[in-house]
Amino acid sequence: MTRQNMIPSLDGSTMINALIPLWDLCNHSNGAISTDYNPQLDRSECLAFRDFKPGDQLFIFYGPRTNSDFFIHNGFVYEDNDNDLYWIRLGVSKSDPLQEKRKELLNKLGIWSTAEFSIKMGPRPIDGRLLAFIRIFNMDEGQLEHWIESEKSADLQYQECGLETSLELKSWAFLRARINLLQMSYSTTLEQDEKLLLEGALSANVQLAIKMRLCEKKILKNCLQYIDEMVHK
Repeated sequence: MTRQNMIPSLDGSTMINALIPLWDLCNHSNGAISTDYNPQLDRSECLAFRDFKPGDQLFIFYGPRTNSDFFIHNGFVYEDNDNDLYWIRLGVSKSDPLQEKRKELLNKLGIWSTAEFSIKMGPRPIDGRLLAFIRIFNMDEGQLEHWIESEKSADLQYQECGLETSLELKSWAFLRARINLLQMSYSTTLEQDEKLLLEGALSANVQLAIKMRLCEKKILKNCLQYIDEMVHK
């Protein structure tokens, strides 16, 4: 939710954006979009998504935005953001002798041979698209041909899909290596960033930038922990 909210035009023929600057006075919290137009009372209303007591600060939900969106467009980072994501770009090399077969199988699943995939916090940090990609990327020719011909190729997007143990281990090792490379691209570690914030001798802008990259590192660390769980389960 933003200061822009939909209300009927004067003649009621369409819905138009209306600026409601009052919402700028409310900070963001995890929740759900709870603002709508009430035609009976002819007003825009924001409904509380949890109980508030007198004197409590009123929070609203700005929308399902990542911390990078908040950082760039709103000038803050929400550290417990339920909708935070880290985007990674992966692709099949043109020099891969099995490129065409990998592309064919990926196309069956509606996945580009070069694409961006999201990683998030929580117990299941990767989605079906990324899971299918790392599996297909690491298949040998026989495995590719089997799944290209299979009517159940969509199962590759599910954790429960029955695959050879060697392929699963190879796929997780591939993703782990990519995430390790991303971690190495930072000039500081997660622990060093936490220490910098505790010291407090930084400008507000520098603190904000450190909080942003700290959120990214936490997502990557969480994904590595998930990979370890999958490898050792």
